[in-house]
Amino acid sequence: MTWLAEVVSTPESKPWARVETAAEGRVVHVLVGGDIDQDSLSVLEGALDEGLAKTDDTAALVAVDLNAVDFLGSVGLSALIRAHGEAVERGRSLAVVLAPEHKVARVLWATALTRIVTVVDSVDQAVTDEPEKA
Repeated sequence: MTWLAEVVSTPESKPWARVETAAEGRVVHVLVGGDIDQDSLSVLEGALDEGLAKTDDTAALVAVDLNAVDFLGSVGLSALIRAHGEAVERGRSLAVVLAPEHKVARVLWATALTRIVTVVDSVDQAVTDEPEKA
């Protein structure tokens, strides 16, 4: 795994968010942890923007792993929708990686975000489901 960047909120910030971006073959993997709300939104948005910027003809998929997220507020949902739209405009894809039993998964289903953004159980599934780019 090649680490491309790490964006971390300041330790004294409450709530906190941790984001790491890595490229693995066909996917740019963005890992997010902590509480995503108005206080930590800039960390999430920065990581999503960086993940999209790292895509190319080989790595055309951004996989946003939310398994370490404890809370996802409406601003986080909006950021995911915005990033999905930008990915589509660039001819790229975005998938949210989240275990089906995770408490945040209920938020994605209840808000119908799953109708807009692809949600998968693992990064491997995201890569497998992603069509090859010609």
